[in-house]
Amino acid sequence: MFTRRTPDASPDDGFDESDRSRPGSASGPRFGVGAQVYVLDSDEDPTTPFPYGPTGIIVRAGGSAWQGVSAIGGSARTWSVEFASPQLDRDGEGPVTSASVAERFLRLAPPLG
Repeated sequence: MFTRRTPDASPDDGFDESDRSRPGSASGPRFGVGAQVYVLDSDEDPTTPFPYGPTGIIVRAGGSAWQGVSAIGGSARTWSVEFASPQLDRDGEGPVTSASVAERFLRLAPPLG
C-alpha cells in the first residue's frame, strides 16, 4: 500500500515523473515555493485572469499542487502567488495582493543578470 519515496523527491515541489518533459522539469528551473513568476497578459492569452501581466512570487501550492482544483482560470494545478503590487482581475475586481492562479497562466520570470 505504501510507496517508497526517492531521496530527491520533495512533497512541496509540485512535480512527478510525468512532468519531466514539461518546461521547468528536473533539468532546469521549475515551479515551486519561492519561484519568481509572471502571469500571462491579455496579449499572450486573452483568457488570463489578470490581463496586465503581474509579477510575483509563489508562496504555496494553491489548493493542491497534486490534483485539479477549481481556481481562477479553471480547473488545473494551481499556485498561490503574492503579487509585487496590488492587481485588478479580468472583471475589474480588486485590488488583490495575492491569488490562487492556474499553472497554465504562469511563466517563470527570466533570471536576473
